[in-house]
Amino acid sequence: MALPPIALTIARPVLGVCVPLGIMAAVAPWVPLGPLGSTLVALAAVALAIVAGVALAPAAPLHPRVGLPLALLGLGLVALALALPPVASGLVGALGLLSVALVVGGAIGARMESSGHLAAVALVSAAVDLWSVTSPSGPTHHIVQSPALVRLLTVSVAIPPERAPRPAIGFGDAVFVALYLAAAARFSMPRPRMTAALWAGIFAAGALAIALDRAVPALPTIGLMVLATQPMARDVPPADRRATMLAAVLLAASVARALTR
Repeated sequence: MALPPIALTIARPVLGVCVPLGIMAAVAPWVPLGPLGSTLVALAAVALAIVAGVALAPAAPLHPRVGLPLALLGLGLVALALALPPVASGLVGALGLLSVALVVGGAIGARMESSGHLAAVALVSAAVDLWSVTSPSGPTHHIVQSPALVRLLTVSVAIPPERAPRPAIGFGDAVFVALYLAAAARFSMPRPRMTAALWAGIFAAGALAIALDRAVPALPTIGLMVLATQPMARDVPPADRRATMLAAVLLAASVARALTR
């Protein structure tokens, strides 16, 4: 018996999130990899869960009558996750965070006036994320000092051989995944290429964090992958080129500040 359309609409993104994370939790004790290999596999899985969960959701902009209840449902799932056992908590919390991210990021991306505005979005978000992670006064720097906030605001994944999920990717990164995919739908940009770029951006940030043994912001690598693979994102309208250049200067200053700390 075929599922009704509304059931398929709901099931696709839910499965996109739960299948990668659920598989990791199920097989974690038996994954025959060392610490590095286990961490990389878990990173690939959580990046896939975030990107697939958003990409498999409806591409059309959400009507407020749908978006607001979905965001409230997401917040409820995040709250519920705090009271659940670890494995269930990771899955429910991820669904909640991605529901809110889909509404917030999708609303912004679907209302952009030009595909070239993604260049400024990528540059500014990278600069702010870099400051937020590396500066002692940055919000992300403070969040990572609080285990409760980290659990609340990150998508978690099991890292073999442990089944209990560990925080991996922040809520803000998921918001920008939704923003980029909504913009891709609005401007008819190649969706598979955008999806692959977003996955690669998340994975690259995680791999850098492992290599450097320190927190690495994901939005710079996500934005870089989007700009590198989407020519339309680099097609900045003439009227906006000065603002985009200022965004590039802001990013350069943020990078210089991070390197000299």
